[in-house]
Amino acid sequence: MGVLNSALAYFLTAACEADVTSDTYAQVSQNESDDIELDEQETSVQQAHKVLDPPTAPSNRLMSWVGNWFSNISAPTLRIVYKLWILLMADSVADGMVPFALCNLWLERQFEPSTATLGDVTAISYLLAAISSVFAGPLARRIGLINTMVFTHVPSSAAVFLFGLPSHLWMAIALLFIRAGLNNMDQAPRAAFIAAVVKPEERTAVMGITATLRTVAAMIGPSITGLLAAGDRFWIAFLVAGALRLAYDFGLYAMFVNMKLYQHETVVPAENPEDRRRSSEDEMEVGEHASRGQ
Repeated sequence: MGVLNSALAYFLTAACEADVTSDTYAQVSQNESDDIELDEQETSVQQAHKVLDPPTAPSNRLMSWVGNWFSNISAPTLRIVYKLWILLMADSVADGMVPFALCNLWLERQFEPSTATLGDVTAISYLLAAISSVFAGPLARRIGLINTMVFTHVPSSAAVFLFGLPSHLWMAIALLFIRAGLNNMDQAPRAAFIAAVVKPEERTAVMGITATLRTVAAMIGPSITGLLAAGDRFWIAFLVAGALRLAYDFGLYAMFVNMKLYQHETVVPAENPEDRRRSSEDEMEVGEHASRGQ
């Protein structure tokens, strides 16, 4: 699968890129207005310090690297994505605590099903996740990005919260299917939401930082579950993970449901073909009436 992914990426062409001008990816000012510049004296002082400064320590180089990362994002955008990053990290910690592998481990410890049964359950879970993802786009167009993210993720989070409580195997499997079937429906709307609230030239930096923070946060989760499982408190991991996911859902809705989207877009949306056809027919009809009047 890794070789296949590499091959698919290799055959991508420049046609995948957004149709933008050369200045789209220019440095974004940290101030509200983009026309503020340092005067010549201040610039010369900074250059002098840069020459005289001693070699930086590794920690300072790391901070400088992180600073360069964030320098591509304007202050207004940072005020938005800071809140989003905190919520997404909480969700990632929760997902790291109870991935499907640890859910299977819980089922095996609690109910001792056969390996074949666990394999079937896992296969059906991934199939449900794949099928449900197809409907995320149409649903988001109908009810909105945030509503799609929250309304599909809350039942999945509730299923995680309750997963460690059932006393029968079929009940736990049903909760796992609910979680798997709805868990991925927020991914595409989340990417679309991030793209819709940041400036076009900031999207690459914001999405890169978002992915990095989510990955780092997810690394914490398995260790927490391991500590709980070692103390015969495995079931608490599902309660904690479910609570974190629900906090993410409700926080996302409270902070972003009324946020204006696409305010940085300058491209006029493409006209609906049906509207264009009707407009052409109206123009033809007006022309016929004008000809008759003449």
